[in-house]
Amino acid sequence: MNRRQFLIQSSLCSASSLISIGTHGWAARSIAAIDPHPQRLIVVFLRGAIDGLSVVVPYREPTYYTDRPRIAIPQPGQTNGALDLDGQFGLHPSLAPLFPLWQQKSLAFVHACGSNDETRSHFDAQDYLESGTPGVKTTRDGWMNRLLGVMSDKNPIQAISVGATTPRILLGKRAVANFASGRSAGNRLQIDKPQVASAFDRMYGNNDALSQTYREGRVARTELLKDLEAEMKMANNGAILPNGFPGDAQRLARLMARDAILLG
Repeated sequence: MNRRQFLIQSSLCSASSLISIGTHGWAARSIAAIDPHPQRLIVVFLRGAIDGLSVVVPYREPTYYTDRPRIAIPQPGQTNGALDLDGQFGLHPSLAPLFPLWQQKSLAFVHACGSNDETRSHFDAQDYLESGTPGVKTTRDGWMNRLLGVMSDKNPIQAISVGATTPRILLGKRAVANFASGRSAGNRLQIDKPQVASAFDRMYGNNDALSQTYREGRVARTELLKDLEAEMKMANNGAILPNGFPGDAQRLARLMARDAILLG
């Protein structure tokens, strides 16, 4: 990690599995003014894997039921049956809240896809998903970090990652802002202490590139914490937000809706 990345990482937040990336960084005020509706890419990495044939059920295939006599999802119309999508595939009944999005053509599924590498190792397969280079173990960065370099090279922060550690998918040369999930999302760091912050402000108070990067990181962190604190107060009239992925997803969604520039 070079000095620029260290400053951004330490001045923003601390840690990273739910990833939110925007086509415009938080500092892109002029670009955001041109495009008031910036698009964003949100990736949720299910590290425990997911059974695609139970999520999107090929209920017209007889083999599906002969090969899965105990775990197959019943056909639409039966008890606990799949929700018909297109006359051939069905959605798992527990995912019923997603069904209206399908009907509105806001949701799509990419079925029967995967890596061309035939490894039988879960860990290798997961690593290849994050590096984007199946069969090549020497790749050092993640495909999402490389994507940041393609999208834009003007903004110090283009991605925000939520969780305990920076995921493999976001490792690389491009800076990524991290903050913890759950109740610790707004925890204060050493850099937030007035004496420490004042010392760093004096140290990086010039107009060189490194000092400018430090100040940009400080502004981004201040804005992020401000929005997190405001959102927590509004969410449940001051009550602590729920733990886990649902709470993190709701928090990010509200932040994105309230401040398109910060997270966009």
